[in-house]
Amino acid sequence: MQPTSRTLAAVLALGFAAPAFCASTVDIQVTGTLIPSACTPILSVGTLHFGTVSSADLHPERHTALIEHAPTLTIQCGTPTLYGLRLVDNRAGSAYDSGHAGPLGMGYTAADEPIGAYHLEVDPARSTIDGRRAFLSLGDRTGSLWSTSTAQPTALPTDGSLLGLVDRVGVDTGAVVAQVAQLGIRAHGVIAPARTLTLTDAVPLDGHVTLELVYL
Repeated sequence: MQPTSRTLAAVLALGFAAPAFCASTVDIQVTGTLIPSACTPILSVGTLHFGTVSSADLHPERHTALIEHAPTLTIQCGTPTLYGLRLVDNRAGSAYDSGHAGPLGMGYTAADEPIGAYHLEVDPARSTIDGRRAFLSLGDRTGSLWSTSTAQPTALPTDGSLLGLVDRVGVDTGAVVAQVAQLGIRAHGVIAPARTLTLTDAVPLDGHVTLELVYL
């Protein structure tokens, strides 16, 4: 640690010994891009209703699966546009760890116990971009690095990373431009094991997410 301290001291001494060479201004560069159009995402349903479940039907030691939904997400852009998708979980922290990627919170019981979790996945088998088969690739927050595109259903990410739409399988070149994308969504959920829940009254499922479309 001592050599580092001496180096720092020398730099500071140089700064104070030669004030005439210190600039009193700093330059800040601002960059960005304006795109000529915008995209509108539309989900075929407004609410994912997982039904009413009796506590007597819950497994005591493992999670209980809920009914599945298969809505369609349509993304319409004015012109072909490059973007990625991600979710913001507005009930973050309340998701039960179901062992699946991308768990989303359903809220808590009155005793502050996570009720369960649900997952939103894009199914490439039911998805197209501009009429072509869609494949999926996961990218970092900036869309600079991408995983190899796959035909497997993939959860919409909640950690800030991006899900990109690709027109070929097995490539890591990232998302491609699209004007009209139709994405088959698989929505499935679970209720936590009964032994972890205090169920003295009816407990509403309270999930809420925001889909973000990030222009690249």
